[in-house]
Amino acid sequence: MEQNTKQKREIRTPSLAQSVIVLLSLVFFVSIGYGVFKLELQVMLLCTAAFTAFMAMYLGMDWQTIESAISQRIIKVMPAVYIMFTVGALIATFIYSGTIPMLIYYGLQIISPQFLIPCSFFICAILATATGTGWGSAGTAGVALIGIAMGLEIPLAPVAAAIVAGSTFGDKLSPLSDTTNMAALSAGTDLYAHVRSMLWTTIPAAIVTVIAYTIYGLRFGGDFVMPENVSSMLSALDQIYNWNLLLLVPFVIILIGSLLKKPTLPVMYISIAVAVALGMIFQGFTLGSGLTAFVSGFKITMVPGMDAATTNANVLTLIQRGGLTSMSNIILTIFCAYSFAGIAEEAGFMEKIIDSVIGKVKSRGATVTAAVCTAIVLTIIGVSGYISLIMTGELFRKPYLKQRMDLCNLSRTCEDGGTMICSIVPFSTSGLFYAGALGVPVLSYLPWHFMAFICPVLAIIYGFTGIGIKMISQEEADAKLKELGFHAD
Repeated sequence: MEQNTKQKREIRTPSLAQSVIVLLSLVFFVSIGYGVFKLELQVMLLCTAAFTAFMAMYLGMDWQTIESAISQRIIKVMPAVYIMFTVGALIATFIYSGTIPMLIYYGLQIISPQFLIPCSFFICAILATATGTGWGSAGTAGVALIGIAMGLEIPLAPVAAAIVAGSTFGDKLSPLSDTTNMAALSAGTDLYAHVRSMLWTTIPAAIVTVIAYTIYGLRFGGDFVMPENVSSMLSALDQIYNWNLLLLVPFVIILIGSLLKKPTLPVMYISIAVAVALGMIFQGFTLGSGLTAFVSGFKITMVPGMDAATTNANVLTLIQRGGLTSMSNIILTIFCAYSFAGIAEEAGFMEKIIDSVIGKVKSRGATVTAAVCTAIVLTIIGVSGYISLIMTGELFRKPYLKQRMDLCNLSRTCEDGGTMICSIVPFSTSGLFYAGALGVPVLSYLPWHFMAFICPVLAIIYGFTGIGIKMISQEEADAKLKELGFHAD
């Protein structure tokens, strides 16, 4: 015991320069290795963790302490990881039951030329909320909507912006989304508390955006003819599924559970069980197929007489997804990122940056502004929104709690400056995907993506005015600081 105590005392406190070097190593490996040379993100994060471990050992930390720091950090995130695995199963079983496909099916049939742009927003928002993926929404329904716009000779830039805005809206608010879960995880708050907090910025931004799209879209008239690619999607969905209003019950369960603040996992598993039962009753699928979808995702071969070769490609993209295994990549990213975060936190690099730089921010408004700006900068230099979500949450837990702000405010800020901004960065993963899928350059749709600008501005305004900010008592803040390993001073 005496030897261990002596060893701990020999660990030197890192300087600000050393702490900044560690943070810059993250920027270097992710932005250059992953962003420029397209190397695997997980490997780049492990390289950052290795460099941080080297710096920690230089300060006198032994390997056993480093290993323990990584293990303890990952243990803390396991409840959220379990939720993310369950989200994958939820998506697959909702497709199995026909719940998600039914929303797509009827959503694509409510379009008129004057309202194509706002409808594009709503359709993609509903689809992304239902599926938990903005990319899936834009890559399927979004592509169909771009085809409709081309047929009607409506400018593609505002339509693409509406598709991206709607997809980001759903991706941001859906409890099934990886970014939603990751933001709650990194900030250390409850998933549904995070979703409710985001309504303060996302809903007003969406309302302003839809009004602007509606006013602009009224100039377009004429008769509407359903494009062939949309008709073929609807026909394929009709062939696979039987429609019934009861298919919405799994979503209703999730909604009620959220409103009543019930525990996340039990609510999810109840909705999964109901979805499997509905798939067996209305779609005629077997229990074995439902369990297979739960683990490895829904496959078109589960439908009697159907195969991938003869099924609409867009429909395949929509429904062949989900399952526990579908979340493996994002969870691996979390483990790699938190290996770096665990070492950086244990060695004192994180706290040094917080105290030396961010710690100088004294007011609530300035703290929120600093968090928004940090999230935006990390989104740009980190190429991927994941890095911004994780690092902003890690860096600003203590400053938010010192201002007695509940951490759901921080998780919201992570998304306002991370998830929203990522879609308008041309070289980010999201920007590249949306531009490639829709055939519209990011810089073309960027001026029309009003939500990306409104959400961060609202977050800063709320920080200074107190609107939409959930406050906690000093005792609660001190207890949370102690739980996270920070000093309450």
